[in-house]
Amino acid sequence: MATIDQSILNKINGTTGTSGSGTTKDVSSADAIQNRFLKLFTTQLQAQDPLNPMDNSQMTAQMSQISTVTGLEKLNQAMSGLTQAQMASQSLNAAALIGRNVLVGDSGLNLKDGSARGAVGLSQNADQLKIDVKDSRGNVVDSFSIEQPKNGLTYFGWDGKNVTGEQLADGEYSFAVTATQGGKQIDATALSYQQVKSVGIDGLTPNLSLGNGKRVTLDTVVEVAA
Repeated sequence: MATIDQSILNKINGTTGTSGSGTTKDVSSADAIQNRFLKLFTTQLQAQDPLNPMDNSQMTAQMSQISTVTGLEKLNQAMSGLTQAQMASQSLNAAALIGRNVLVGDSGLNLKDGSARGAVGLSQNADQLKIDVKDSRGNVVDSFSIEQPKNGLTYFGWDGKNVTGEQLADGEYSFAVTATQGGKQIDATALSYQQVKSVGIDGLTPNLSLGNGKRVTLDTVVEVAA
């Protein structure tokens, strides 16, 4: 009883065979795999002993194997197409943010027309949240507190005045946050509104170029301002 030569499977799976120029042939596509299988399988059938024909069960097993390989190739192609479609969708969504203000993890505070706003992320309720506003040299120019802030986002505004009530010039400032609960300091994350200037692609995730010169990935955006 004849069997299928293992060399057939080797050739089908691309373990042997190069072109005349020494370059590797394309052996990975589903169509190429099917064509090689049919050609070599036909040759094997023609060469078999009529009195000792090929075993039907082994023939079925080999046909099933090539079907599995082809199915995996088609699945890979489908997944690749799905990934590309998802990337295109994310890029379109990110492009729509150009010119918009987004809330991201940052301590920048942009004072414009005597007004600035920011937010703080808390992992739990706090007794008090203190905010220190600093100028470009790191000097504290104003401080204020928010009592009993809740778990989640706490928003705040700043009128651009220093501790003596003097109106400061528009521009870039920063802020530091300190949250306490029961006399102990707890985690608090500074969040800043920044304008999106441009959008790029880094790997599979769109990234945003912000007005403060920094870049963040789309998945780190906490909120898009109305």
